Amino acid sequence: MTDVLADLPRFVADSEPWFRETLATLVEQPTVSLGKTDDAAILAGVEVGAEVLRRAGAKVEVVPTAGTPALLARFAHPQPRARVVVYNHFDVQPADADKWQQDDPFRLEVRRDREREFVYFGRGTTDDKGPALCALRAAEWVARHELPIEIICLWETEEEIGSPNLDDALRARCELLSGDCVIVSDTIWPAAGHPVISTGLRGALLAVLRLRSAAQQSHSRLPGSVARNPSRELANLAMAIETAEFWQLDAELASAEQIEGFSRTGCDPHDSRGAHEPDTLETEVPLERGPEASARPAFEVHGLTRGDSGAGIERTVAGEAELKLSFRLVPGQTPARLLARLEAFVRSLNRDVVVEPIASFAPYRGPIRGRVHEAIARGMEQGFGKVPALAHEGGAIAAVPKMAGLLGVPVHFLPLSLPEHGYHAPNEYFDWRQARGGIAAFVHTFAALAS
Repeated sequence: MTDVLADLPRFVADSEPWFRETLATLVEQPTVSLGKTDDAAILAGVEVGAEVLRRAGAKVEVVPTAGTPALLARFAHPQPRARVVVYNHFDVQPADADKWQQDDPFRLEVRRDREREFVYFGRGTTDDKGPALCALRAAEWVARHELPIEIICLWETEEEIGSPNLDDALRARCELLSGDCVIVSDTIWPAAGHPVISTGLRGALLAVLRLRSAAQQSHSRLPGSVARNPSRELANLAMAIETAEFWQLDAELASAEQIEGFSRTGCDPHDSRGAHEPDTLETEVPLERGPEASARPAFEVHGLTRGDSGAGIERTVAGEAELKLSFRLVPGQTPARLLARLEAFVRSLNRDVVVEPIASFAPYRGPIRGRVHEAIARGMEQGFGKVPALAHEGGAIAAVPKMAGLLGVPVHFLPLSLPEHGYHAPNEYFDWRQARGGIAAFVHTFAALAS
């Protein structure tokens, strides 16, 4: 195997023009799933993505679902010693062009960088088209060298809206996808400079709370202080939820192993604000911004809508309002139990508020031992020059528990993105240092599984 890998450093180094050109092709496809009014842009992007996969040498299939389709790219081998599915998603978050430094978020902009060599700006570069291309380039190398492993790249198109129809694709191709494992490349290192293998994900419950008290808005002087104000009532309800205990029940505490693993990531909690540029934080305690922050439940308010949202103050009272919120779940918690507790809590404080669940998925704890984990650890070490640390991921990916449950195989993680890359943020980017290491890490992982 060492002889086979001899040309890998040159292959990786020579891959930058391919990576740049192909990433530009994918970024130019505005495959926005959240808030879309039709499927045209995603379907057009799927055609382009399928052609990219074919040019890499894969046998490509577009698998229909009740929503938008999934892409399957198969690199087959007549006598494989392992079959691996690599999951990435092809859809992206919306991009507000007014908040980006470049004119068009869906046009790749490349800048030179002293440490990272090249930086690639554009929506979807790090979430998740850049990491997807790292795995694809590695699969292409493996196929060229005829290593005895079968690799299937699964590109989903609905991850950003909670993977509501991924089940259709998984069931339709269950036999093909039920191999040795799934490797997900859609998580983040806690800090640049030290590779990390994610050990699990939090789950999520997304809900909208609605309150209607009048048929229309009115001037505040007319109803006076006796009329109900839905915005104020929902704001008070959000504060009550914040201090309640019901959403923290059943949570398993971060283990000593999780805390020790996080300490090896090289992440300095005192420097963590640099990636997201917050003006202030809720806590200055390092542990609160370290492993505990990603391995404990969380509650967030994402919007309080209706009423006056323009310039100035209209002094009107809206007749209805809605509160958008989410909970992050950890092992020990279930979405169904949390939803029941949320409904009971809201009912106890305000019986007129309607709770509408939008999406939910369970937390996931990944394996940290065994042949596949050891192959990924070896691959990450070869690709990035350091033994990877283990850290629980604070995010949630609905596709992961779906794949684990429907395919009956373990789901592992090979993260490549960094906090500063800006998941979901303006000026999202990926960089060649991470891409170069990612291609090598995937090749070494595949080679280890093929041996």
